[in-house]
Amino acid sequence: MIRFKVNGKYVTREEWDAMPGAGIQAGCVRHSTKTYQESDPLVSDGLGCMKDQVGEMRETIKRHNIRGVKVRPNGQLEITSRQGRKELMRVRGLHDGDGGYGDG
Repeated sequence: MIRFKVNGKYVTREEWDAMPGAGIQAGCVRHSTKTYQESDPLVSDGLGCMKDQVGEMRETIKRHNIRGVKVRPNGQLEITSRQGRKELMRVRGLHDGDGGYGDG
């Protein structure tokens, strides 16, 4: 079974096909890249926080409705969505000079 996922959220085949540059053609996914996912998240110390700031970071993520970013008890972030990473960086006033198209 093929499952379609966009920015940390599972979508239907119809939603996937409606996205620019996405879809299935001749049995192959086109215009997709290996991104972060639940089974292989990006774990970040740099975007994370100190242990005593975990509650505040979780509240910030919740307040801004950022999907695909979880805060570990030690302050590290588990990132499963490029969009979530981008939104959190924007909220925190950060810029990723090494990010790809759409990351910064």
